[in-house]
Amino acid sequence: MIQKKERLGVSPSVRLQLQEVYTRIRGLVPAEITVRNILIFCVFTLLIIGTVMVASASMPYAANVQNNPFYFLERHMISIMIALCVAFVVSRFALESWFKSIFLLWLITIALLFVTFLIGTEVNGARRWIRLGFFTLQPTEVAKMIMAVFTADYVVRRASEVRDRGWMGLMRLALVMFVSIVLIILEPDFGSTAVIVMMMVGVFFLAGAPIKQFLVMGAVIVLALASLVVFEPYRLERLLSFSNPWADPLGAGYQLSNALMAFGRGEWFGVGLGHSMQKMSYLPEAHTDFMLAILGEEFGFFGIFTVLSLEFLMLACCVRIGYRALKNNYLRAGYLAYGISFIFLMQILVNAGMNMGMLPTKGLTLPFISYGGSSLMMCAAMITLILKIDASTKEENPTKELSNF
Repeated sequence: MIQKKERLGVSPSVRLQLQEVYTRIRGLVPAEITVRNILIFCVFTLLIIGTVMVASASMPYAANVQNNPFYFLERHMISIMIALCVAFVVSRFALESWFKSIFLLWLITIALLFVTFLIGTEVNGARRWIRLGFFTLQPTEVAKMIMAVFTADYVVRRASEVRDRGWMGLMRLALVMFVSIVLIILEPDFGSTAVIVMMMVGVFFLAGAPIKQFLVMGAVIVLALASLVVFEPYRLERLLSFSNPWADPLGAGYQLSNALMAFGRGEWFGVGLGHSMQKMSYLPEAHTDFMLAILGEEFGFFGIFTVLSLEFLMLACCVRIGYRALKNNYLRAGYLAYGISFIFLMQILVNAGMNMGMLPTKGLTLPFISYGGSSLMMCAAMITLILKIDASTKEENPTKELSNF
């Protein structure tokens, strides 16, 4: 039996050798290069690249629509300032206060989603924004972060129910998920719905829920998606248009076909900053969801590789911080870091996938690159929470968190 366990796992001698190799490599790395510093470097580098690309991609469109080529750049700079203020406010509250107030925060989020459904501003058939003077708030972006905090708190507070073979843990979480995503689906915003659902399912899985519950949850999600397609046939057309955008290049495949042409023109090193042709109103509102296509046209494969490397390095830092928090028995903080990581992962994969024709087009921004004030603010808030988790979970928790209340 002992030999069998050693074959299935890592033997103590191999583990010790790996630890020694890691220690030697870590000794060669300067002390300033930490996970925290790498994360901050990635975020600010992405912000700089994003600002440059917003300016490049939006100027022709802004000059034509707003008679001011710097219109979107100015708004983007204002959004960055507001995002920094949001990050400062978030940093003033301890992690415990977020978990203790999560039910109230969830109710406020539901109220915002409901208000959006009633009086929200409609753009291109979707009612997702609440206009607040010169600024528009997208409550679905707020919902992503709040649901990450809620799920992290739930899987610890109800740990015995989550890990039990019964269904109570799943049913409670499914009820909260249902109430939250119904209002988002009605906007409609299926991209954000997918992000929130996958994040909650991912954290639920990491918390140790039985595998049979995931099979049931997956079946329910598939049936729900199928019913949405059946009741609205245009969604099936849009869902399948990415498989062959050239079949209707002036209709359902218009955005994707132009995005692919942008990638084709960029080749290895691009046509140069500011020399994109697709941003000349060929690719609609290129500074938002299809920013990656313009980046690929102007900077080629090199630009895409650089940006995606920074995005995934940022993601790896978030995962590493979450892993250490769980290892040191800060359960809520660890699951929150993983929940935020799931959100970033889904947004990166979906945005890159839809730009490259591997996934259907969805209105999801590329973190810290795409134009969008609400997304930028919530990304800044989530990174701030990650930094707070990093600062408060370095030492082992002397009093292990309770699993139930």
